[in-house]
Order: sequence, then C-alpha cells, then structure tokens
Amino acid sequence: MIRIAKIGEEPVEQVPYLAAGTNGKGVVLNRLPIFFGEMENIPDAYDAMIITSDLQGVIESVNGQQVLLGEALPEMVSLLLQIEKPSIRRERVLVLLCGDLYADPWKRGSSGDPSPVWQAFRREFGIVVGVVGNHDLFDSGSIVQLQGMTGITIINDPEMVQVCQLRIAGLGGIVGRADKPNRRERKEFLKGLRELLQKQPDILLLHQGPDEPSLDLQGLSEIRECLQQHPPVLVCCGHVHWERSWIELAQGTQVLNADGKLFVFTRKSG
Repeated sequence: MIRIAKIGEEPVEQVPYLAAGTNGKGVVLNRLPIFFGEMENIPDAYDAMIITSDLQGVIESVNGQQVLLGEALPEMVSLLLQIEKPSIRRERVLVLLCGDLYADPWKRGSSGDPSPVWQAFRREFGIVVGVVGNHDLFDSGSIVQLQGMTGITIINDPEMVQVCQLRIAGLGGIVGRADKPNRRERKEFLKGLRELLQKQPDILLLHQGPDEPSLDLQGLSEIRECLQQHPPVLVCCGHVHWERSWIELAQGTQVLNADGKLFVFTRKSG
C-alpha cells in the first residue's frame, strides 16, 4: 500500500504570488510552500510524485505579463529538482492535481479555465492526473483538447483509472446545490465516494476532503465517516486550508491536504 513516510517540517522553497485578499483587502502577496517528503511503495515506474491543489494566484512572468501560479510553477519545480534531486527524471514524475487551479487576484472566489496549468505540468513532467475543483470552469474547446492529450487524465464524475502500476480513483467538485457548477447533492456525492472506495484504489483524489475535529481541521464530516468504513487508502484533497499537511485516521487512511501547497515525494530511503 502506498503511504506517506514523512514530510519535511520546513519548506525547501517558497514561491511568491499575488492573490485576492480576504474581507476586501484587495490584492495581497502570498507564498506557496514546496515540501519534500518520502513515500512507501511508490511504483517502480516513477522516480517521484508531485501533489498540489488550490493554486489560486498569479505570478508576473519575465516579460511582465501575469500568468496563473500553476502555469509558472511546473518549470520552477523542474529547476528545483535539477538542483536538489538530480537523479529524478522528469518523464518519470507523476503529478496529482486536486482542483481549483484558476485565479483572478482582483476577485476572491473567481472561477475560470485552468487548462494552461494542466498543459504546463504535462510539458514538464510525465503523467498528470487530477480532479476538477469547484472554481475550475473549463471552456468546451479546452477540455476536449486536454482530454485528447496523451498523459493527461481529468476526472470530475466518480471514476477509477489505471496509471502504470497505480489504481487512482477520483471525484471532483464539492457538496452543494446541483444547479451550480461542479457541485453535487450530498447524497449523490457520498454514493459516488462509497462506490469508489469499494473498488479499493491505491490513491483517492478529491477536491473537498474530510474534517478532523480532534485537530480542529475543517472539511466534511461525512467524508471522514465514509473513509473510516473502508480499507485504508491515501487520500489527496484541498478546498480548505490546513496548517498541518497530513493526518492519519484511526483505521489507517492517510489524508494529505495540498491546499495552497506543493509536495514532492520520492521513494522512502533505507
């Protein structure tokens, strides 16, 4: 079973970006932390796994134009790996995206097309698999283009895909009014979640994740309760920010919250 062994306490890098502030504060400067970690049982097909979510900001590019944070990030991470972990081959990196990859720094909670982010990660690395966030509104043309690209798998409705030696399940969006984009009625969302867990995936990608009241971590309690009724799985999610990066539930499921963070996992040493 693929499991997190450890994550560095301090980020190896922090990427500055512009984002919409809370409570009408206008545009604020934030920093996206990049953490290195280790996992047990990363398949032989991969040198590393990158996991990230909620890249809701922009960066000023070298020519003075603003691009989405997630559009600029892959090249930065690739350069960082060349320096810090030169043995990693870019084409042998699996990228897992947990949604909300679009941002407008002048409008908090804005929605739009995140396809440039997906394309940027695919240009730099081997395979990209991810779920749709509630603020990801793909243009009809761009979603067709992405779905036709080799090495990209976008999941919204409950689905499980085989990627090399991994069974990756995904469920996009959040619980909410079904007449709004990328939202599902609570009953429908939980039904899809249970069906995926019954298939016993290696990794479960969600945008909206569970809570953990004992640690005052926000999320959906029904997701936690559902996870605890099934065999252990590695869950990757985002949507709400946790100060701590990951937890382990009583029955062994690990939950990695990648909201506003990026993780690079390599094989456990020793």
